[in-house]
Amino acid sequence: MPRHLRKGVKREHHFLKGLERPLEEIARIPGVKKVIPGRIYASDSRGFEIKVTRETRTGLKLVAKSDGSVQEVFLVVDRADRARVWEEIEVLFGNEK
Repeated sequence: MPRHLRKGVKREHHFLKGLERPLEEIARIPGVKKVIPGRIYASDSRGFEIKVTRETRTGLKLVAKSDGSVQEVFLVVDRADRARVWEEIEVLFGNEK
């Protein structure tokens, strides 16, 4: 197993407060091969939210918001599983379409 990968989540960089457990839940969804946290940006967001924003070449891009910050999260997902994984994430975090 790669050095920085644990429970399906890459842990080489920082997470927003409260994001580690939800990312582990996402990593357990069948079809999700890898969860890779990205950049953290300052914002005026309040509360906690995770939502899928778009497809990428290798899977899906999510945005996680937590009091005053936003973090990009990338998922490696096969093309055939993307719609189902997207829907499961939306249901899991209360962002149904």
